[in-house]
Amino acid sequence: MNPGTELGRYTVETRIEEIPGGERWAARDTTLDRDVTLVVMPSDADSTAAALDAARRAAGVEAAQLVRILDVGSEDGLSFIAEDAVGDATTYTEAIGTDGLPAEEVRRITGEVATGIEAARARGLHHLALTPDLVLLTGDGRVKVQGLATAAALAGIETEGEEADRDDATGVVALAYAGLTGTWPLDRPSGLPSATRDGSGPPPPSRVAVGVPGDLDTICRETLGEGTGPDSPGDYAAQIAPWSRIPLAGALRTAPSAADETTHAVPTGSRSDTETPDEAGGSGAAVAGGALAGGAAVASAADGDETTAIPRESDDEVTREINLGQREGVTTTITRGDETPAGRSQRSRAARDDDSTQRLPRERSRDEGSRDESAHGRRTAAAAAAAAAAAAAAAGAVGTGGKVLGDRLGKAAKTAGGRSREAIHDARARREAIRADQRTRSSLGSAPTTAEVEAPAPLLPAEAGAPPSRRQANLVLVLMAGFVALACLFGGIGASRIGSGSDLGRILGGDETTAVATSEDTGGSGSSSGGGEPLAIANAAGYDPAPGDGVEHNAEAPRVYDGNPDTTWTTEGYGSEAFGGVKQGVGITVDLGQSQSISSVTLQLPTSAQATVFAGEQPANSGTEVGRTQGRTGEVELQPSSAVNGRYVTVWFTSLTPSDDGRYRAALGEITVR
Repeated sequence: MNPGTELGRYTVETRIEEIPGGERWAARDTTLDRDVTLVVMPSDADSTAAALDAARRAAGVEAAQLVRILDVGSEDGLSFIAEDAVGDATTYTEAIGTDGLPAEEVRRITGEVATGIEAARARGLHHLALTPDLVLLTGDGRVKVQGLATAAALAGIETEGEEADRDDATGVVALAYAGLTGTWPLDRPSGLPSATRDGSGPPPPSRVAVGVPGDLDTICRETLGEGTGPDSPGDYAAQIAPWSRIPLAGALRTAPSAADETTHAVPTGSRSDTETPDEAGGSGAAVAGGALAGGAAVASAADGDETTAIPRESDDEVTREINLGQREGVTTTITRGDETPAGRSQRSRAARDDDSTQRLPRERSRDEGSRDESAHGRRTAAAAAAAAAAAAAAAGAVGTGGKVLGDRLGKAAKTAGGRSREAIHDARARREAIRADQRTRSSLGSAPTTAEVEAPAPLLPAEAGAPPSRRQANLVLVLMAGFVALACLFGGIGASRIGSGSDLGRILGGDETTAVATSEDTGGSGSSSGGGEPLAIANAAGYDPAPGDGVEHNAEAPRVYDGNPDTTWTTEGYGSEAFGGVKQGVGITVDLGQSQSISSVTLQLPTSAQATVFAGEQPANSGTEVGRTQGRTGEVELQPSSAVNGRYVTVWFTSLTPSDDGRYRAALGEITVR
């Protein structure tokens, strides 16, 4: 098939890629004048009939995270499946690149994938062939999954029931592992390098990457190494929730290569051959701690030679951006981690001519995988030697001050350990609840086809079917007449009292008019005077636009709507009340889930601050103003002078208050939107 070929009402334009059992082409719907994507396959192939049937069933699933199937047909010996074209999208493989993605961005993407696959599971459908190449990230940060049921049908995969639920859950966990480590842990072909393996499967992400949260590390280890973990995509989504709906920008990547690029090497000598991987892991932790404390020297070794890596002068390179475009202060585009964004017509995945940025092919030879694994092992050994040298250097440089720092880190670790145990306990409770609920559900493929139910027993004796006597009929008529009379009596009494205690003249209209005053800021504290029920808050995130790094204590953001004013969100520490002269302000944004009419916003302010509240369809520090507060504390209610509509409410702080540690911060205990 060539460009320009007509298949029904579609004109094919550009071949995007080859897939098992067929090809994917960009095409044009000449009837509706829109771009589509066609999956084209030979009509006489063994897998074609199953793929077309799967596409027809998948077309009935409606989920925002799934690429919609529009049409199915055959012509001139070729069969095709028409899908929505996602022209501005990049694949998850390209977004990961060689640097990996921030852990919270991995949580968001895999959580959205699990939500979409779970919606299909409720309709009796499964994906069964998840890979990073089938997950698309649009320009505005949305997640789309291709190949629901059809990719598995083309590959000849047939699984049903609980085994299919488990396979899809494993696929989603593998996507999380790929985002954290930059490697692919399953046997399915993928554009990412294969993960290293030992007797129990791939190593946990925390052993090959930095900054991996405990819950994601545990789920990957249990699922890919121990054969346990979540039983379904919905189970996985419940265990990692909540996640931000807003794509992250400017956060630290997890893959080791992102950290390697921030240093340059200086030869220092030879490396000991007796160092073990466990020792390397311990040293790596020491290096990470040193970097956070102030930048201790980092050592790296490769091919037997030890080199000392000296941090570059720019601190901005420690937290490299993910190359996300922004639209009015909101993160909008996720691009590849190892190259700059490039225009992609019809989401073409054709290989680039430049060998230095050429995308990895979908099918890799066994020798190439071995070379990648060997290179990865050398980088791991290099990081181990680097960590050992850095630990010794940091210990000598810190001296007696290291003991004080160690005590503080120990206390912080105990506190974090307690919170981690509580989180694990809550996650297990949610998992058991979901599993109990899922035991009552089954896929359409495993549902029984016949019902074995006994005939119902008669509820009344046979004589109950005899016609009533005249006496019985008269009694029924008398009772009905009595009920009608009572209804008329109570109706007349009620009608006579209509309007009593009311000023009908003012209700029906008159010469007098009443002015209704609105207040922009009620001021002070006390009980709220705003009417209406509080609106539900779906999510919250710190708001720190340029020149900031895009995040502001995001992990504490859910505290502002947990119902407890004693748990607070705080800004980062700054050198002065005016943010040390580096920015104009910072804030926090809450997401109402959809556009709402806003009548008031109530803030619980633990410390005095100057803040302005904005509402709109995007997080922003400008636009429609709800109100502002000047140096007040406690409960402060803000009311707009006119009607305000918006999905996002942003509290923008323009001044800070001294804190106990000598830094300046702003804090918010609770926000209520009505």
